[in-house]
Amino acid sequence: MKAIFFYAIASFFINSELTNAQEYHPMLNNSTWIVKDYVSCCRPSQTKTIEAGIDVVIGSQTYKKFVNPFANNAIVLLREDLEERKVYTLVGDGEVLLYDFSLEDSATFGEFTATVDYVLVNNESRKRIKLNGFSETYQITLTQTWIEGVGSIDHPLVPDHNMLNAMSASGGYRVKLLCSFQDGAHVYGNTDCLAMTALSTENADFQANQISFSPNPFRNELSIRSEVVLEQATIKVYNSVGQLVRELNNQSGKTIVFNRENLKSGLYFFQLYENGTLIKAIKVIAD
Repeated sequence: MKAIFFYAIASFFINSELTNAQEYHPMLNNSTWIVKDYVSCCRPSQTKTIEAGIDVVIGSQTYKKFVNPFANNAIVLLREDLEERKVYTLVGDGEVLLYDFSLEDSATFGEFTATVDYVLVNNESRKRIKLNGFSETYQITLTQTWIEGVGSIDHPLVPDHNMLNAMSASGGYRVKLLCSFQDGAHVYGNTDCLAMTALSTENADFQANQISFSPNPFRNELSIRSEVVLEQATIKVYNSVGQLVRELNNQSGKTIVFNRENLKSGLYFFQLYENGTLIKAIKVIAD
């Protein structure tokens, strides 16, 4: 009996040490996200990019300033405490706890209870936290799902976005994370999301206009042509593993010429942005 007792105690401490020793993957590590909204009526879905945050010092704290493209480009200020494994957002003059990746199974977060497991993300074990709660007012179950180093699998800047939307009378608007990147490298989600070419990835102002990339494959130069004038356009080029290898900013006109320069032969994903909105994405081969 004593042997069983001591074995149980030893197992408890070993498991605790393993949990504490689990490497933490920061969420705000030069992170970008590609997010898509879904609307029940009136317009097609749109795919937009949440660009990497810019450091902003407020008082004694340094925050990452992000732009929420699905909220009229509202500014969101986030701060991550690596030791606590928590992410805070600045609201007014105070901070609000947005994520707590230190949560363990059955722990509580506000009115929610956590269920914790681990998933493989790019062949690394990452903590996944599912929060569940029940609204007595609306008689509905509310849920959120977070992944360490990624954030919410719905809206990384507003993790309760879809949860609150579920209480809407229409219930007709949701946001979904397609994929995330850190330092230009693909971390989570659809590995082919860079090359989505459906109309839903295009800005409504460009849906009726053709944007072409030619020739494809190309050797020295690639011409990007639009039927309407592009203003302050940005071109991003990713390699086959999702690393950003080239970026051209402040491009204008109906034709933009992309010079190959030192790009190696292979498959690339080109993204064309206008005013921060993804309007075209395509696979291109450098011959």
